[in-house]
Amino acid sequence: MEKLSVIILNFNRPDYIKNNILPQLCKYKNIIDEIIISHGKKETFFETPQKKIIKHLHHWEKDNQEYGLTLRFLSALESKNKNIIIMDDDIIPSKETLEFLKEKIEEDDQRIYGIYGRNIDQEGNYNYTNYFGTTPIVLTRCLITTKEMCQYFINNFRHYENDLVKKSKPYWNGEDILFSFLSIEKYGKLPKAYELKHQNRVSNYINPKEAISFEENHSKYRKELTKYLLEKIKIKEKIKEERKIKHWKTQVSYFVENSFLSMFFYILVILLFIANVHYYIIRI
Repeated sequence: MEKLSVIILNFNRPDYIKNNILPQLCKYKNIIDEIIISHGKKETFFETPQKKIIKHLHHWEKDNQEYGLTLRFLSALESKNKNIIIMDDDIIPSKETLEFLKEKIEEDDQRIYGIYGRNIDQEGNYNYTNYFGTTPIVLTRCLITTKEMCQYFINNFRHYENDLVKKSKPYWNGEDILFSFLSIEKYGKLPKAYELKHQNRVSNYINPKEAISFEENHSKYRKELTKYLLEKIKIKEKIKEERKIKHWKTQVSYFVENSFLSMFFYILVILLFIANVHYYIIRI
């Protein structure tokens, strides 16, 4: 049975990729037999001892300037497998999550699947809440797709470059929105998002400067890009017909539940409970 290839962009967090993500993913040998790392900055390039499973692509300077975040999909074309996991450099999906996503893509590869869904309102406004079900958008934070879909993206994404995209930081910010919309155009099916177990990097909230989402005007940019792409790609009716949101969670709650912060939260609840019981006993 064919296994999965994993694509990760390395830019600002080489230590987390090398010391946390790769050791964990390399344990999933029954699911993953290839990890491709696209290095977008020479200063953060690193080598790895697992040469059989890990492939390094030197995408700094010209390549990074020309493709930006779309290097995810360009890198996927180097994969030996049909099915691709695309993920960020600050998340570790569990083995069960990867098995679930693999099962879904093998059942129906004419759709993309992820663990972070996004919705749009009637006016086409992008919403930052995490939605689960049949959604218009799944984030490249962690999704599964096919090499064929990545090729379709690379063949078409230049048609949607405008001044907004050309000035985006980093370049081609919002590539996940376009990827989702192009998958709807190609297959006639909306992506599906599932609430699945994973581990978030807690220091994202301690050192937010590393995160794209903390860039100035990030929210405004993604909303404008979503509206622009909806006008260019005629999928509004398809979204209206097929969208089925099962439930949602806020950014903070979904992040906390899938990080070590949840442990501290439960400890705090227990300590508060013990303190209240102790106070009640003393009063009696």
